[in-house]
Amino acid sequence: MKTRIFLVSSLLFVLTTLAIFLTSGNRGIPVYRVMIDPGHGGFQLGDTARHGDRYDRLSGKYLDGYKEGASEGDLGENEIVYSVGEKVRALLALCAPGGNYRSFKAILEKYTDAPIPRIILLSAMSRPDSRDREALRKLQDPNAEFREFDYPGPDGAIKPGRISRINAFKPHLVVSLHTDRNGGPFYMGMNPVIVPPYKLLRQGLSVLRGEESKKSFFSNSRYGDWLVENAGRSAYEWFLSDTSLYFTCFALRPDRSVNTDAFRGYRYNMVTWAYADEPGWEDTARRHPAGTRFASSIDQFKIEGKYWEREQSRFEEYRRDGGAEGYGGDNHFAAAEIIRYTLYTLKMNNIDHPDQKLGRPFYSVWQLPLSVNAISAYIELGWLSSPHYRSLFTERVDTLAEGIAVGIYSLFAGITPRPQAGIMPRGKSIDLKKYSISNYSSYFDVVMP
Repeated sequence: MKTRIFLVSSLLFVLTTLAIFLTSGNRGIPVYRVMIDPGHGGFQLGDTARHGDRYDRLSGKYLDGYKEGASEGDLGENEIVYSVGEKVRALLALCAPGGNYRSFKAILEKYTDAPIPRIILLSAMSRPDSRDREALRKLQDPNAEFREFDYPGPDGAIKPGRISRINAFKPHLVVSLHTDRNGGPFYMGMNPVIVPPYKLLRQGLSVLRGEESKKSFFSNSRYGDWLVENAGRSAYEWFLSDTSLYFTCFALRPDRSVNTDAFRGYRYNMVTWAYADEPGWEDTARRHPAGTRFASSIDQFKIEGKYWEREQSRFEEYRRDGGAEGYGGDNHFAAAEIIRYTLYTLKMNNIDHPDQKLGRPFYSVWQLPLSVNAISAYIELGWLSSPHYRSLFTERVDTLAEGIAVGIYSLFAGITPRPQAGIMPRGKSIDLKKYSISNYSSYFDVVMP
């Protein structure tokens, strides 16, 4: 296991170095970096002090128990998404230097009669395999390579979590794969998971400060079906609570007062990237002084610092607002398009079911899409409570992986799909030029210090 972990870290370094070399010029063939992020892994162990996640440098403690993912019987989310993800990664590797691109082109030719643009894809996995559960249990820290956030190693030194390893690869696209146990009929299908634009959350802050009272900005937006964590509050109240969490890192009680006993940590300082505060920020943050970005009071919170400048940038607007789907930006389009290609592939293989569809997006202040500069295709692949989806996850992994891989290729190259009854992909590539900072760098390149 330790050898495999070392190899994963070494591979990320080699691929990142290769990406920089190739991007500088490879006979005019565009080069793109893709990170496959199979959700979860690890173990949900009772001792949060040792085995949790969301490490808070202010308290020196984990604020969350580790979440190993959903399960149904002997089917586990973390194992399903890794099985799919590793096959996607194997297909994308055919498009890398030294790969058998001819084999991948033969797959693409099943989908289109149009010319196929040649691109180079460099890909990696955000975590190692977690399916050997007995081997993992024998480790001193079974969750070490699976945590989302940075964490202290045995010597106290901070080690990179999944998000930091993703950022170190400087990907153009992150494809984060998940399943859930049961989403109910409202969400049945395959679902994009997206973060709303800054301007919507800023309006929520204005409501909490008493600067605005009407909620029509929310109810008339495309984000009115906000994720409801339990039935005790409306979608709008959960939106306001998440708005407080987004800005101050404190959630709200049902009466809209700040729950100062439920500090969730400065999440942008829980990962390694260019937008974390300078060393020593903890000394100020522990006091939560008024008139700063560390204030616990919503009224006294100040929008300042590198992270908040980033949040208001045009690049974040491209990622999270408008776009080909009309809302949700390039993140929504990337997730929805990969889902459409996956559904297209299933139909092409004569696999169909009423629950097999592009479902409603989930909206909230999810950490992974907020903490990467890459376009984030965060996808719920389906529901473990559904016999149909369970059969897909156990018997049709190759088919799912092919659809996802072709969808990824199309996001960069644009693959016009052959007409087919049922849901059709758009077949459009994402305009990455708008993310350019200069002739030599882009928003994707400046994610690390």
